[in-house]
Amino acid sequence: MSHMMHPNKLTRHYWVWPIAWYLFLGGLGGGTLFATTMLQTCGHAICELLGLGDYSGVVAQMFGPALALATFAGVVFLGVGSALLIFELGQWKNFIRVWIASTSIMKWGATFLVLAMVFGFVEFLFFLPPQWNLFWYQWIWLRDVCTALAGLFGFCVAFYTGCLLGTQKSKPFWNTPLLPVLFTVSAVSTATALVTILVGLWPAIDGETPFALQIANQIASPDYANQVVVMVIATVTGGITEVMHKADAVMVILEIILLLVYIICMRASGNLTAKRIAQTWISGSKSLLFWGGMLIVGLGVPLWLYLSEVPNAGLIAPVLILASGLLLRFLVLYSDGRQLIPGEEAYYAKLPKGNEEFLQPWKKPY
Repeated sequence: MSHMMHPNKLTRHYWVWPIAWYLFLGGLGGGTLFATTMLQTCGHAICELLGLGDYSGVVAQMFGPALALATFAGVVFLGVGSALLIFELGQWKNFIRVWIASTSIMKWGATFLVLAMVFGFVEFLFFLPPQWNLFWYQWIWLRDVCTALAGLFGFCVAFYTGCLLGTQKSKPFWNTPLLPVLFTVSAVSTATALVTILVGLWPAIDGETPFALQIANQIASPDYANQVVVMVIATVTGGITEVMHKADAVMVILEIILLLVYIICMRASGNLTAKRIAQTWISGSKSLLFWGGMLIVGLGVPLWLYLSEVPNAGLIAPVLILASGLLLRFLVLYSDGRQLIPGEEAYYAKLPKGNEEFLQPWKKPY
């Protein structure tokens, strides 16, 4: 096509790797806060499923400390993603202007990011080492409020990452309501994988924490507090891991379906640009990464590991799912072919190619 003679105008990637990492880390961080909130909210029901009976309500109180590291990781990922976004802006001192344009979707995204990080960090402060004896440890109501708000705004961030691309009308491969849904499902799936890896690893969980002592005293005498806490932590960690494996298997299946529907819809689209890009995913330059990297290795293998309960599947499968989530963002971001405006291709076709006779230096015949 003639427009290929002008790559800087039509084929240049204006959004590159920092934005891809932001989309991944933003979705992962927001999804993690949402996942930890849902787990704490449903903690009693999960304990009932584990057969804890009368102790379900008491044991469910340990879900927060067991998920503390995942909560902190979610906040950190949101912060790193925001830093990459500001870095890509180039003029980092002007990032505050994003709140000035009242109609910009980025204003809402930046607001959700800030609120999710603030409430997530405040929630995490309740799970710091007990030796610090911080005065807010007893404000359980504040922790519950921050947990709920962190989960709410975390979900908004995960959904926003897809909306950020989906509102680009000049990019037909992005401009579809399927993309925010796909990115949200992928964010929750990667977050579930991350929680599976980090659950129960926060070092402040021991027999001396206020939460652990309170729970132990409700179950057994103080003489057996430490032993009881160890058993409770193991039960909570195992229960969350089991639930997360099943939930992630469902999310992986849903993501595979959405991916295939997305590509089929783009391939069947009446827009020639979207159709051309979709074809590169199916049998073109991106087909190996799409079929082999994302669908087979990144999603298919983890699903098989979850369903077959292979040893060490609890570590291998989440890592592959995290890698597939990052690959998805890179593939989508670099599928940013722009739709030509009427007459644009004809205009570029009339421009000199650089080898016309009248552009060559004139030489004397002798």
